[in-house]
Amino acid sequence: MDTLTFGSPILLRHLTYSEAKKEPIMEVRLDTTLAGLGFTMDQFVDLCILLGCDYSDTIKGIGAIRAMSLMQQHKSIEEILKAIDSSKYPVGDSFDFESARSLFKTPEVLDPEQIDLKWLPPQEEALYKFLVEDKGFNKERVLGGIEKLKGKSTGPAQSRLDSFFTAKPREIPVAAAKRKVNIL
Repeated sequence: MDTLTFGSPILLRHLTYSEAKKEPIMEVRLDTTLAGLGFTMDQFVDLCILLGCDYSDTIKGIGAIRAMSLMQQHKSIEEILKAIDSSKYPVGDSFDFESARSLFKTPEVLDPEQIDLKWLPPQEEALYKFLVEDKGFNKERVLGGIEKLKGKSTGPAQSRLDSFFTAKPREIPVAAAKRKVNIL
């Protein structure tokens, strides 16, 4: 969901679900979402940070409903922090909303022309050391994952996402055409 917070105009959810799950593909449009919420992009970013993101902890006791209400009333995290009772809603040092906001508004983006990706065989010993010895992952699962990685490196290349779509940019992929599409 962070893709909207980074400014992606459209988010597709459940695109890769199997037909058997009967989940509709959900199209979430950023402009429609902002209009529906009555928020600017800056306010939307602040709401998403309050709701929880990968770049900051949340404020204990503030869930989705309260976060929405506080954003509608105060319009920014700074104003919310001035207004809330800090004994009831303690703000920890790990609530680094300013860094999170900066990451969403000015992400570091690499120039694709400068990137040279190559699929190489996995470094088995390094993976094992990092995952099992350093991070405490299950030995059998890691070894199984390494075997899968080794098998993938000799198999056919993965299809590109755009190969699932026709030349018309707004058309639904053939594989998903049988499924309902919800547009938000």
